[in-house]
Amino acid sequence: MKQFFTVFKFELLHYFKNKAYIITTSILCVVAVIGLSVPTILDLFGFGEDKEPTGPSSSETSDFDTYGVITNDIIDLNDPSLTIYFPSINFIEYTSPDQLNEDVISETIEAGFVIESDFEYQYLVKNSSMHDPLVSKFSNYLKHNYQLVTFESLNIDSDKVFEVLNTKVSSETIVLGKDSVNNYMYTYILIMMLYFMVIFYGQMIATGVASEKSNRAIEVLVTSAKPNNLIFGKVFAGALAGIIQFGAIIGFSYISYEINSAAWNNGLDMIFHIPLDAILSFAVFGLLGYLFYSFIFGALGALASKTEDINTSAMPITLIFVGAFLVVMAGMNDPTGSLLTIASYIPFSSFMAMFVRVAMTDVSMVEVIISLVILVLSTGLIGIIAAKIYRQGTLRYGNPLKLKDAFKMLKSKD
Repeated sequence: MKQFFTVFKFELLHYFKNKAYIITTSILCVVAVIGLSVPTILDLFGFGEDKEPTGPSSSETSDFDTYGVITNDIIDLNDPSLTIYFPSINFIEYTSPDQLNEDVISETIEAGFVIESDFEYQYLVKNSSMHDPLVSKFSNYLKHNYQLVTFESLNIDSDKVFEVLNTKVSSETIVLGKDSVNNYMYTYILIMMLYFMVIFYGQMIATGVASEKSNRAIEVLVTSAKPNNLIFGKVFAGALAGIIQFGAIIGFSYISYEINSAAWNNGLDMIFHIPLDAILSFAVFGLLGYLFYSFIFGALGALASKTEDINTSAMPITLIFVGAFLVVMAGMNDPTGSLLTIASYIPFSSFMAMFVRVAMTDVSMVEVIISLVILVLSTGLIGIIAAKIYRQGTLRYGNPLKLKDAFKMLKSKD
């Protein structure tokens, strides 16, 4: 046990003395504080206040865009509803299609409309764009105009008709369990943080083991401490370093938001005010999931002969982890579905999937305990296997040791 704490302390201090670790943590904390303080800063300098206009309104000073229309007596350009649909457009009536085409091409006017019937028209434009909202607006206006003319011809009160058609239905949603919509954002953010934590620190652990092996430092280490203590010390030190880094970022973000929450009109409460059961679930399952993958990355680092081989050695487990992450992200759209339920019992994805289920739905304690027991046992088993692979792989040089060959060696030892 003394050897474990010696390795743990050494590896943890290595993280704390690493300039990249310190600078990255500091920059992210500063960015979080500044970003969440922006509304307060804007209010302090007066940019966030609603000021009374001191000059003429924009409608009095801005020029209207000019469009040409051949109405064919189907619409009236003096119709008040036309101004409602197009408040910043000035329509000019044309009688000659050739003149309308010429003015559009010469850009004398912005574009033109040729109305052929109550619900048919041509839109003339010099250069088309990917999406022109004016087309849909003009179509809606023609539809509205056609409805008014038809109602009038049938002696139907159009106001009554539109009143019935536009009847508003009010509703109130009462959530008796978990509010998946409101909880989605903080769940998404925490899952993303866990994803980057596993990828970043997993690669660091694998690279650290491979670099010690390539510079022969591992030969001194394995004679000074047991391989089990070495890999467990490295993994747990990396876990604590990651928790401290992300904890600092979350802590500074939370404090900064609490100070500036009034400036945000409490708009980010759904992100920062996380229920206790979700926090506990994230802490327990997140830590176990991190250890689960860290042991694997540590073992894969021992299989590599040099740091350049890390990407090749770690590619299979990286793909598995990314696949599990994508499954969980897809399952967030249906947190009560079978996809996320199954994923919450598979160790490769359960630490993310079960947290999502706890955060976004009601999950029985029995399900949580079963998933937790499976993950604990799997993490312990992976840790034991990783220690054996680490012991066999650290003193083997030459070509990278394949994972299947490492398992064959373990079986032969047994």
